[in-house]
Amino acid sequence: MKLLSYSDNGVTLPGLLVDKFVYSLSPLCQSILDLIDKNNTSLSFVDQAFADGNLPQVGRFEELHIKPPLQPRKLLSVAGNFVAHIEEGGGKLEPEHTQAPWIFCVPPTQLMVGHKEEIRLIAESRQIDYEGELAVVIGRKAKRVSATQASEYIAGYTIYNDVSERKPHMIEHVDQPRQLSFWYTKSFDTFGPTGPYITTADEIADPQDLTIRVEVSGEERQNCSTQQMIFTVYQLIEFLTKFLTLEPGDIITTGTPAGVGSATGKFLKGGDIVRIHIDHLGTLENPVIQT
Repeated sequence: MKLLSYSDNGVTLPGLLVDKFVYSLSPLCQSILDLIDKNNTSLSFVDQAFADGNLPQVGRFEELHIKPPLQPRKLLSVAGNFVAHIEEGGGKLEPEHTQAPWIFCVPPTQLMVGHKEEIRLIAESRQIDYEGELAVVIGRKAKRVSATQASEYIAGYTIYNDVSERKPHMIEHVDQPRQLSFWYTKSFDTFGPTGPYITTADEIADPQDLTIRVEVSGEERQNCSTQQMIFTVYQLIEFLTKFLTLEPGDIITTGTPAGVGSATGKFLKGGDIVRIHIDHLGTLENPVIQT
């Protein structure tokens, strides 16, 4: 099942994607977050409603204004979760990298944009980077969940582009590198493209057997399997729920593989188009606009 959100006259509405056509989920819920909130991971009734003809067709997917699938309460991210990505940044795998994941969070509200919506570079932008990532959508309230139980708490998966400013202008005057927080580099408006939809967990046999591919204006930049993650999806859920409660709709982005612009010197610029494809999750496409 593929769940999405689309805009109709400025109002964001929930939808179901079936064979390139979108069907309204408004008879069942107010939003995708509302759907998951009320039903957790038990979503088979949506398929039944479609089979019964109770979901009106909205239009073709490619003709609609697609928004981020949902607005999560929490957007939690993982840095340095692929060995090759650590190495391309000049580091090497240290014990600290395997002892605990490096977690950070950013505000999701204005950060997230949908499929084909713009990544907007402000005039002061210096070195804007792309990071294709697998994102996990939590389906049930989770606290102290073991890795062996974690799959039961996942509603589905989507694609996330962790767009990053590698040389943030607002702290150029700061002498100490430790001041370079992810808040400064990853919290710009539009720097969190997400989508194009959520593929429900029942359609993903193994989240550690997916390939992430990133193209910028037709040139392949990243190509790696999620098998290469240091911490698996299930291990990340186990770690996070030791000290915080995950709620339905929360999103965990699981880190990016090698091939980012900070390693190659190829940063985003106005006119670029970023396409991220992950097996079974579709393709997230976003144009880059210099404002």
